[in-house]
Amino acid sequence: MPRLILNTSTDLLKVPEGAGMVLHDGRKMVVKENIGDGQWLDCTDADGELELVHAQDIAEVHTPE
Repeated sequence: MPRLILNTSTDLLKVPEGAGMVLHDGRKMVVKENIGDGQWLDCTDADGELELVHAQDIAEVHTPE
């Protein structure tokens, strides 16, 4: 699966719904909505719980399948 490693030049505005991500704490999330402010993504975890994720918490983003 192609992946994009986030760095200071990554534009969160371009992260699409359905993209997978891994947080710095190891949790895997799926983007449900891109809030559109360049900092926050509305995501679900493995249990289906919604959580707002901040850009600083994201280790990597995977393109949607």
